[in-house]
Amino acid sequence: MTTFYVMLSVIIVSLLSLVGAGFIIFRRKSITSMITYALAFSSGVMLGSTFFDLLPESVELLPDAAFTYVLAGFVSFFALEKLISWHHHVEGRHVHEEKPVAILTLIGDAIHNFVDGAVIAGAYLVSVPLGVTTTLAVIAHEIPHELSDFLILIHGGLSNRRALVYNYISAATAILGAMVVLFVSDRVGILEQYLIPVAAGNFLYIVASDLIPELLTKRKGSESVWQLLLLAAGLMVVPLVSRLFGAV
Repeated sequence: MTTFYVMLSVIIVSLLSLVGAGFIIFRRKSITSMITYALAFSSGVMLGSTFFDLLPESVELLPDAAFTYVLAGFVSFFALEKLISWHHHVEGRHVHEEKPVAILTLIGDAIHNFVDGAVIAGAYLVSVPLGVTTTLAVIAHEIPHELSDFLILIHGGLSNRRALVYNYISAATAILGAMVVLFVSDRVGILEQYLIPVAAGNFLYIVASDLIPELLTKRKGSESVWQLLLLAAGLMVVPLVSRLFGAV
């Protein structure tokens, strides 16, 4: 029965990636006009997830080596973006096509969702009530996160349909994470403690190298004020969820 609860929970969590479907009913132009503000909110959500959730948990799991793996996650994405950019140049692709930020976001989110699935399964192995509570906390956290990911993918050059499909595939790694825990439950802590700081480094790179520089290209006073307010709102999402539902 525990396995049923685990799989049902992670399937629900992975389906949250489809919240972007609500935006497909709007014209692409309408979505594009709001991207600069959505990116500000997305930056806040990613920074909040990193500094209020992933980094503290990394230090708790690996007190002596957490930041080494955070740095590894950051540098690995720098190397990956260099590789992607070189490949685009060799293939003769144009600047209006998919940007590296789209691929980096998908990879970073896949790692993050894998960890979420592992955490949910681990909680259910302790008790069903703990599993349910953990699932609710992940759901509350993932709704704004998945929406922001969808908008980042649109910004990265993907069509609405491809952004939706790829975001779902990335989110579905939660199912894989849960399956790993169910099959090797006695060794899950070893995997989780390294993935969490690496995911933190991934998120930091995406924000620092792609999202924030994009926001800095908008220099109108009103846009800047709204960007700052929305970034602050994104930052507050994670601690607010932690207070309402308890830390995952």
